[in-house]
Amino acid sequence: MFRRDVIGWSLYDFANTIYSMNIVSLYLKRYIVEDLQKDHLFFDIPFSLSMLLAGVLLPALGAMSDHSTKKKIFLFLFTLTCCLAVGLMAVVPPEFFVLTAILFMIANFSYEAGQPFYNSLLYSVSDGRQARYISGVGVALGYVGSIFGMLVVLPFVTGSVFSLDIPLLAGGGKTASFVPTAVLFMLFALPLFWWVRERKVTSVARTSFKGAYREVWDGLRHTRKYPGVLRFLIADYFVEDAVATVILNIGIYCSIVLRLPDEAITLFLVISTVSAVIGSYLIGRIAQIWSLKRILYGIMFGWAITLIMFVMTDNMTVIWILGSLVGILLGGLWTTTRPMLAELVPRDQLGRFFGLFSLSGRAAAVIGPLIWTMILYLFDADRALGKATADLFGLDAVWAEKLPYKLGILSLVFMILIGLFIFRKVPQTHGGKHV
Repeated sequence: MFRRDVIGWSLYDFANTIYSMNIVSLYLKRYIVEDLQKDHLFFDIPFSLSMLLAGVLLPALGAMSDHSTKKKIFLFLFTLTCCLAVGLMAVVPPEFFVLTAILFMIANFSYEAGQPFYNSLLYSVSDGRQARYISGVGVALGYVGSIFGMLVVLPFVTGSVFSLDIPLLAGGGKTASFVPTAVLFMLFALPLFWWVRERKVTSVARTSFKGAYREVWDGLRHTRKYPGVLRFLIADYFVEDAVATVILNIGIYCSIVLRLPDEAITLFLVISTVSAVIGSYLIGRIAQIWSLKRILYGIMFGWAITLIMFVMTDNMTVIWILGSLVGILLGGLWTTTRPMLAELVPRDQLGRFFGLFSLSGRAAAVIGPLIWTMILYLFDADRALGKATADLFGLDAVWAEKLPYKLGILSLVFMILIGLFIFRKVPQTHGGKHV
């Protein structure tokens, strides 16, 4: 089962999570907020703009990929652009942090723009129920990649990796994570481009952006032909709204609310990610037998309960347990959503619908972080609403600082519950081979 092409496809998950963990979740936002003492908006707005641009363009790119055997070329170009932009962030002086934000916007858009092409390539290396399992292997290996990336990059951040004075790396600090992350992403992405062979499409034809958007619009109008697709995409929007915001803010939450130092934050994320590896693999196995809908329903419900418990406790033993549970739920979510969507639509339209899937997730990643940022802004301990709320509930200074973050988590629970309600009527899928 673990042929060279399957390994190559799965290693791309290993590669791209090195970027998403180190840049998106762990170091860049903390560099802007903690080191440069800038507002969260200087990270959240570029992130949201990159996701907005991705949401606008990805459905068309996905539709275009249905008519092309050039998926690997598009994926390579977007991957290379992401890595170059991340590497260039390392040379930007602190006073030009706006340029760092622009480079991040380019990097994150490129990272996201490659996803429809990568997801579609799953069905070049597997099919049917086996694709469910291979999807889980990819997600599990992705989390191994994020652990590997964190552990390899941490010595650069702490300044302990070399005694030599190496440009861009010496002296440590969060910016020292940028170059190693870019190199590791590109290095481990290469096997996909060497080993995966694209399957032939039923019709190879050139299509313009205008034509691709027409196909996307037609796909939306005719989702009745594929029962449950539109409902699935809408439910996914609300759930991904919460999940994307958790991923984006986990590093800053650990630092400000839980008061963890860099080494402890890395350990916390490693433990959570090990849980995600185990969860992804096991849920991928279970998905070969059980209903994807039932598994996803349980995962969504588990997210809501776990986030509520995060709000209710500051006991570190419980927090570490919840961190592991979040890892399992996150791995399970990514493992099951790709094959479920693929089983709801015909194979020759996978690119189009994975593009719409990306639109759903990227739209969520625009709105969710902005809602989070707005809550943090309004309920900041130094602002009127934050002071009034702290006085109303008799909170001390420490709890007044934690309050906006906990309210932000409650907003995510609300979004998940909406998604859970909508998801109820998505039909079961059966995992048969595409025809």
